[in-house]
Amino acid sequence: MKIPVGEYGPRNGPAATGKFDLSLTRRIIHLALPLLLTRQMENLVGFADIYMVGKLGPEAISAVGISRQLVMVISVTMIAVTTGTFAMVAQAIGAESRRDASATAKQSITLLSLLSIGISLFGLAAAPAFLVALSLNTEVIALGVPYLRVFFSGIVLMTLNFSITNCLHGAGDTRTPFYISLFNHAVKIGTSYLLIFGIWGLPRLGVTGAAFGDIAGRLCSVCIGLWALYSGRFGITLLPDTSYRPNWALARRILKIGVPSALQGLFRNGSNLVFVKLVALTASSTTAVAAFSIGNQMERLLRRTSLAFGTAATALVGQSLGAGNPDAAEQRGWTTLLIAVLFTAVLGIPIALFAQPILAFFTDAPDVIRIGIVYLYAIILAEPFMCAAITSGGGLRGAGDTLPGLYYTLIAQWLIRLPAAYLLAFTLGYDIIGIWAALVIFSALQGALTVRKFGKGEWKQRRI
Repeated sequence: MKIPVGEYGPRNGPAATGKFDLSLTRRIIHLALPLLLTRQMENLVGFADIYMVGKLGPEAISAVGISRQLVMVISVTMIAVTTGTFAMVAQAIGAESRRDASATAKQSITLLSLLSIGISLFGLAAAPAFLVALSLNTEVIALGVPYLRVFFSGIVLMTLNFSITNCLHGAGDTRTPFYISLFNHAVKIGTSYLLIFGIWGLPRLGVTGAAFGDIAGRLCSVCIGLWALYSGRFGITLLPDTSYRPNWALARRILKIGVPSALQGLFRNGSNLVFVKLVALTASSTTAVAAFSIGNQMERLLRRTSLAFGTAATALVGQSLGAGNPDAAEQRGWTTLLIAVLFTAVLGIPIALFAQPILAFFTDAPDVIRIGIVYLYAIILAEPFMCAAITSGGGLRGAGDTLPGLYYTLIAQWLIRLPAAYLLAFTLGYDIIGIWAALVIFSALQGALTVRKFGKGEWKQRRI
């Protein structure tokens, strides 16, 4: 959905008044809905991977589930690098500067391509060490290493896809990335199925087949996305008088915004990996890791809903600031925050009611189901707080203010979450239940800190 720039500018009349404007609800939902559906499709692909490899045994479930945690570290970090692109494109579109938007988009593609080459080489070499460091058993490691190596081989496609998507999102176009993602995931699931089980005479690759499916889907989406950016039919167009050649001044502006956000993603997902290690150190390691691998897919369902509203807040705030209307930016940020938290809380209700059937769909192991149910309850309690953090953080990103999110991630997830999980699980003897409880504690803290920062309004004076 392309947002009309004029809706955000001072020519729209007097400055916005009041913290909330519920008349914006329809507009916000129209912007967030394609983002939400796109992210939930990503989650369904995760479910599909777990379901398909589940036919191969609990070790295969653990290998894919934990490998996807490592993939998330890289994915979120690379998405975060493009936060600078997102904010700069949004403000350029708000200021009606098509050339600045095009120049920023091309620099983002160049920058992400260069970064991905280095990450790919490092990941190929370090894949075994990543899994060994998580204290997994040897069979899970043996299945996970080939999966990760295939993933790292195709990482440039993933990063290009992120860059293209964020350029379109910055222009307020959320529907085009949705359709691209739909095609991407259809190709991915089909290819994964054929290669996991060796259908139609293709090699039976097992867990590794799911990683090859990722590459096939991302290749298709990059080709379609580049066509969309060059076609001139969507919210942003790559113009011939802008260049892919490195422009270090522009790259520094992108990185000044994107690096703190990337570090936030890195530390957040690094914390998740240490969290997985703590899960693996509990009394029933294999059972707990399997419960985490399944339950984490439900956590992602809620988390990606929060991320969709966070992305909407970035676009709304960024375009309003670009059009010179900071009061409208603030009002749109608060209204998006309210709607997002209510939406996430309601979405958690059916997960609570059907926790046991959800887990039983993926496994018939009673211990995995028992541990997983408590995990789902903790997720449902924690996510509204995380949604508040993500959505208010999205508003800050629209203004190019990404440092607070980094600081609050370090405080809540490294100084509170991990020590609390260790203390509750091992020192006080609550084992895996203590680890689940730590989720709620850190989420509440991170939500409170980020919303408080957004409420101060200092970001309205920033220039990027």
